[in-house]
Amino acid sequence: MGITLEIARKEVAEILKANKFVQLNASWCPDCVYTKGIFEKYGVYNQFYFFEIAKYQRGTPEFDYYYLAFQEAANKKNLPLIFANGKFIGTEHTIHKWEANGTLEKELRKLDLL
Repeated sequence: MGITLEIARKEVAEILKANKFVQLNASWCPDCVYTKGIFEKYGVYNQFYFFEIAKYQRGTPEFDYYYLAFQEAANKKNLPLIFANGKFIGTEHTIHKWEANGTLEKELRKLDLL
């Protein structure tokens, strides 16, 4: 049996429950590369589960259903989508804002990443 939206929703819910930190990621997405770089810089990269949507071809049911399931979980259409403790916390815009405000380390500590 192939993937369905219901199966994708269930799998995404399980991923968010099983992993403290999750990022919906695409290797071709410059914003995803940026956030992964920030996580590497602060030594927290290995705490993340990166769901690589780019392993599926755009327009296939796998790509569309997983992407939609993550978008529904975040209530946002974007890449990357970043989750902590099963809850959507932001996108690269959030990380940029924390960086610009000088609060990035403080926010990472609040998330229990540092």
